[in-house]
Amino acid sequence: MTNDIGTSPRQADPASTLPEATGVAAACRAERVLFLHENLRQVGNGIEIAGIRRAHLFHGQLGITPWILTSNFAPHLRRNEALLKDSGMLPLATKVLNVYDWLVDMSDAGLLTPLASLPSAPARARPNAARPSLRKISHPAAWDSTQTGCEEFELANGQVVMRKTFASGRGGADLQAIELRDAQGAAITYASESDFVCAMMGANLEPDVTWHFLVDKNKMYRKLRQSAVCQRLHCTVSAYLHSTHRLSNGQLKSSYRHLLEDSDAFDSLIVATEEQHQDLLETGVPAAKLKVIPHALPRVPETVETASSPEKRVIYLARYTPEKQHELLFQAFERVLKKLPDAQLHTHGVGPLQAALQARVNASGLAGSIHIHGYASDVATLFRESSLGVMASSEEGFSQFGLECLAHARPLVAFSVKYGPKDLLEGRHAGILVPPGEIGAMADAIVALLEDPEKAYDLRFGALVSAERFTADKIAQRWSTWWAEVREIARHRESLTLAS
Repeated sequence: MTNDIGTSPRQADPASTLPEATGVAAACRAERVLFLHENLRQVGNGIEIAGIRRAHLFHGQLGITPWILTSNFAPHLRRNEALLKDSGMLPLATKVLNVYDWLVDMSDAGLLTPLASLPSAPARARPNAARPSLRKISHPAAWDSTQTGCEEFELANGQVVMRKTFASGRGGADLQAIELRDAQGAAITYASESDFVCAMMGANLEPDVTWHFLVDKNKMYRKLRQSAVCQRLHCTVSAYLHSTHRLSNGQLKSSYRHLLEDSDAFDSLIVATEEQHQDLLETGVPAAKLKVIPHALPRVPETVETASSPEKRVIYLARYTPEKQHELLFQAFERVLKKLPDAQLHTHGVGPLQAALQARVNASGLAGSIHIHGYASDVATLFRESSLGVMASSEEGFSQFGLECLAHARPLVAFSVKYGPKDLLEGRHAGILVPPGEIGAMADAIVALLEDPEKAYDLRFGALVSAERFTADKIAQRWSTWWAEVREIARHRESLTLAS
């Protein structure tokens, strides 16, 4: 049994070769930047949004067109990609790869052979050219007395190219193994999604290219450094931390533990705030490998209007998930309404808690004052109609909403949690920081700004000044430094390999 997929056909793409960085000697091989994600959706999470905006920054500011690799099975990926590009959100030249597309390519090339059908599986459908090239089929009938089950990935011809088996665990179904078969029919098995994804990268990415991996979804790619990818390919590994690295109990988060316990797992570790940078230095992360590169504004900050918003309207853009603490915000806003009955709170986003939060607001009789909306595409209009923004989350890696709030000249009221709010507001005269979880203090801060439009208007100037630090040209300078450094690391590593 082996964990080696082997070699798949590759096509060179000279047009994607990256330009040379200023002051760095040209390398013999092409170089590419590859963002490592799980998904790429029209309405994605903060990590996906950050990656899309960074692709624009690289393309427009640095002259680099990055590629994006997604690791999740996504039947609608190509439709989402087309919509993102048609809307201008994603640069047209950005190439989007998917791990599961490689299964089809490798099967077509004869590098993978079909798996045998399960005894309890239903009869296979006949080949159909109109069917998707790959589809996922769950087999509840295959669950046996030990509570094991499977997912099969079937080609258009009805053959199964990959199977995932699961066992019942505390958190639901736990992955037991991923199975494929090579060209000779020998079994290839992987114990984790990360093992499988990294093996597919090693088998399908061009070996004559120097790859600069920028890992946005660290848990999925945690096996990258010790995998065949780094053994077969010339590459560097940079990891971006999009959230806090510790749980509330002080323990390291599982998504980042492999990075913080082994500095050899990365060439560069990137965070968005100075505060997290300092905390990581104190945990022992080498200073030479640590970088602070905040998210950039997608547009130039606006100007302060001559008049404030006529309505007492507060805005919060965040996913409806536990860490965003909408319930806590609602409790604070109930106190606001006792002093300012005409105040309005508007939340926008998507997420699993949206329906429950709407039911909670309806039950409390506050649906006329607290409005829960879905995804908002025209955020500029929402900010213009609002008096101020509020952030109630228990943790942040940076907060793109907070930054956009300031860029639209709106003061921000936020819990002073790690990380982000302090970098945006502390000492900036751009809003009000309140102690984490203190709903009374948050309510008082909101009331103070809604009751005093002149004070809120004054804070708008500080908001713009704070936001100016994050314009694309300024953040591009930091990425340019990173780009020169990782290229030098790759060249030095290759020279050592040649010398040995």
